[in-house]
Amino acid sequence: MEQVFLSELITSGAWADRPLAGSLASEGQAMLLALAEDLSRLDGVRVATTWDNRLGPFPLEDVEAEVVESVAESREAFADKCRLSDRTLVIAPELEGQLAQQFQRVIDCGGHWVGSSLGALQLASDKLATFEHLRSRGIPAVPTWTSQKSSPPKGSDRVIWKRRDGAGSVGLEILDAGADPTDQTWIGQPLVRGLPVSVAVLASPAHDLQTSLPVAVQHISPDDRLRYLGGEIPSRIEATGIEAISELAVCAVAAVEGLAGWIGVDLVVPDRAPGAPLVIEINPRLTTSYLGYRQLSRVNLSRWVAWPEQRPGPLEWHDGRVIFTAEGDWQRE
Repeated sequence: MEQVFLSELITSGAWADRPLAGSLASEGQAMLLALAEDLSRLDGVRVATTWDNRLGPFPLEDVEAEVVESVAESREAFADKCRLSDRTLVIAPELEGQLAQQFQRVIDCGGHWVGSSLGALQLASDKLATFEHLRSRGIPAVPTWTSQKSSPPKGSDRVIWKRRDGAGSVGLEILDAGADPTDQTWIGQPLVRGLPVSVAVLASPAHDLQTSLPVAVQHISPDDRLRYLGGEIPSRIEATGIEAISELAVCAVAAVEGLAGWIGVDLVVPDRAPGAPLVIEINPRLTTSYLGYRQLSRVNLSRWVAWPEQRPGPLEWHDGRVIFTAEGDWQRE
């Protein structure tokens, strides 16, 4: 029996000293429960996790969940489970370098980290560095700059300002071009009018292989907060457009050495150039789109999330389309 320690930072008790509110908390909880349930269905696998007591009883019977009441208790439980588990899989936002910090905690505890290397985590968690890295390799991406270094590209009438290490819509504002953001350390990207999409890529460094999953259309709130609401998979885009999006996502992941496991790539298909998609960012961790992909898939995707050294496939998909929310509700069309 192999034990997998699955830790979602926000619901694990590590945020016991702050409110469990907002999209990061709700999406984190939905991802944790979905992946824990899928892992527990695998033969020969035991799943362990920690759980903030404010969330009530842990809802999955086949998962060993330790309920914690404080940050200190969460840290102690995290270290114990790292040592006692065969592998540790962490879900955490990039904010304030927290994903990279979790990597170091696993290593310091003597655990077996599952996923991307520290260098890959640090690069992909920095949106400006990611843009510059992709641009240097000829991979088309949405222009990204800091307020101190440069100005918006010509033709940009509105600019999205966000944290360099942002996650979700935390620390985001849309301003007219030329206006200064609230925080001068934020990065700017032009508001590209078009279709927001994402692609999950299974990266297997052991086989030098990146496998793209079906293209998903993102549902984004119509207000200026640009909140992620969920999406639909597969997209209704024409086959030629889907191919271009998938190829670009795979190229972006392959360009960052050390990415492994489930990688989410956010892109936009511009209205003015539908055949020329652009990368917005790379998420070096499980993404909320897993909630939709797991319902579309005929096979248990968690195997390749937790064992990225395995060669993915064959992947099989149900007919039709899955529409899902960021909280995990879904329906099939």
